[in-house]
Amino acid sequence: MRSLLGVGLLLLGLSVSVQASSLREQYNQAEHALKNKDELRFAQLRKGLDSYPLTVYLDYQYLADRLSSLSTSQVTNFMRKYPDSLLADRLEGRYLYRLAREQRWIEFLTLYPELPNSIALQCAHYRAKWATGDKAMAMAGAKTLWLYGHSRPDSCDPLFSVWQKAGGRTDQDIWQRMLLAYQSGEEGLVKYLGRQLSASATPAADFLQSLSKDPQQLIKGDLVKAQGQRQKEALAQALAKLANTEHAKVMQIYPTYQRQAGLSQQQVTGIEQQLARRLMYNRTREYRSWLDSRLPAIGDEDLFELRARIAIWEQDWRSLPSWIDRLSANAQQDSRWLYWRGRALKAQNRHADGDKAWQQAAQHRNYYGFLAAQQSKLSFSLQKKPLVSAPSLAQARKQWPALSRVEEWLALGNKTAARSEWYNQLGKVSAADGLALGSLALKQGWYDKSIQASIQIKAWDHLDLRFPVVYRDIFQRQAKHLRVSEATLFAIARQESAFYELARSPVGAGGLMQLMPATARETAKKFNISDFKRDSDVYIPAINVQLGSSYFKEMLDRYSNNRIAAIAAYNAGPHRIDRWLRNSGSRPLDVWVENIPYRETRGYVQNVLAFSVIYQDVLGQKQTFITPSELSYVY
Repeated sequence: MRSLLGVGLLLLGLSVSVQASSLREQYNQAEHALKNKDELRFAQLRKGLDSYPLTVYLDYQYLADRLSSLSTSQVTNFMRKYPDSLLADRLEGRYLYRLAREQRWIEFLTLYPELPNSIALQCAHYRAKWATGDKAMAMAGAKTLWLYGHSRPDSCDPLFSVWQKAGGRTDQDIWQRMLLAYQSGEEGLVKYLGRQLSASATPAADFLQSLSKDPQQLIKGDLVKAQGQRQKEALAQALAKLANTEHAKVMQIYPTYQRQAGLSQQQVTGIEQQLARRLMYNRTREYRSWLDSRLPAIGDEDLFELRARIAIWEQDWRSLPSWIDRLSANAQQDSRWLYWRGRALKAQNRHADGDKAWQQAAQHRNYYGFLAAQQSKLSFSLQKKPLVSAPSLAQARKQWPALSRVEEWLALGNKTAARSEWYNQLGKVSAADGLALGSLALKQGWYDKSIQASIQIKAWDHLDLRFPVVYRDIFQRQAKHLRVSEATLFAIARQESAFYELARSPVGAGGLMQLMPATARETAKKFNISDFKRDSDVYIPAINVQLGSSYFKEMLDRYSNNRIAAIAAYNAGPHRIDRWLRNSGSRPLDVWVENIPYRETRGYVQNVLAFSVIYQDVLGQKQTFITPSELSYVY
């Protein structure tokens, strides 16, 4: 009986496989006919493909090829037939552009009454509002889009023209945009806008352009005189911008400008905020009394955070709590500032208060929480929620048709298309359904997709979804071979690519552990990785992990087996880390990490260290956050 059942299941599997293969072949033939504009052949092949998951792509392409002759009903029919498909949104967007070009405004608003995400389509939306009688909304929208420091799409020009002709655009609107463009360094836009001002406003435009060309004139020779309100605004903006490069000279001269030009308190505050920011970025002790006296009056959340970081860098534990107290109530309860409050209080021998802050911080599952837990000898708080049960594939396909497209693209080896379909589907489901899809992805071994699901629905406590064990044999083998932490290798790959093996960064780093081509080539040569033969090999997991783990090993060797410096170097490059270490003046580990100059690298180091603890738990290993040697390392 068991034998007969096995044969029956085998035959069923073969039947499904043959059917899928037959439909794929028919689909490929139909796609070929469509490309060759053989409509009769396409129509014949299209029949019988309704059950094939990817047929939506054929139907989309057929309509997209005929976009100029489509009717609104054809578009809406496609959208109704495939409501869950990313192609429905794509066709709708392309058709909206056509309606806008043809100025069919009633149809435009009927098809998409909400404000679109695309700036070009937002301009079309407000043109449609104008044409259909909602002139107040159209003019308000035009002004909102206009007040921007960079160029707008050419398709927005008709809206701005209508707004101008209706008397909506004023010299003040043009001037405000000139100031925004000046702040953004868009000199060409500043000149273009200056030519649109009326004659009475031209002197202010000339003044701003003069300051843009030669900002040094503000601090050399006689004081630059500003006449009228707009010239004062330009002067204040120029002084604030110059503070980035000439803070000492601006510090000396801005009070004189304040008196002689009659700058407003708001304008002076803008200059002082930029001076404060630059002084703190430079970590200079010059003008410290000025900074600390003015910051309570001019500071905002960002500036108070910067000042707290300076106190941390200088290990000024006495003043640090007072700067933390100036942060918002929510920020003060963040694990970062709970940790640093505890650190400062403990340094002042206020151990009970320090322990209380660290106990609060230790309730968080992140770098600061783990650091506080280690300092307080508390258990790491993982706060892990149980995995929800996954639906069967049959149930899932019925509830979410997009799942069949994901499966088919994966079967065809097109992981990029599968990922796009998955991401689009996640954007259309509830949190509960997202959890179910995440569990299904994990069950199917679609690990990057389980992570995507956890991110999309913010399921931060569902650690099974967020931190799957992927390619364990490869990571384990490399960890043993190189004598590096397996959990740290997993953590790096999780941070770098979220285990999407085809991940590619904007600067060209690729694969699970995100290696630049030059780094991959150099590492392959140094470690005799003969499997690496061409740059595209970084997208092969086994090769990528060999390269990434070997490069990390190189960084560990460079920094005396110190993971913190090695992790930072993996992200920012060893030459930067060498410079940061040279200039740090022997800081404690937590102080050094908190003041890593690049926000991205700072977050990267903190995430990888925290993820390592989570992976130690997942892998059943002893949990260690910072080792004694890493704590005693001179940073």
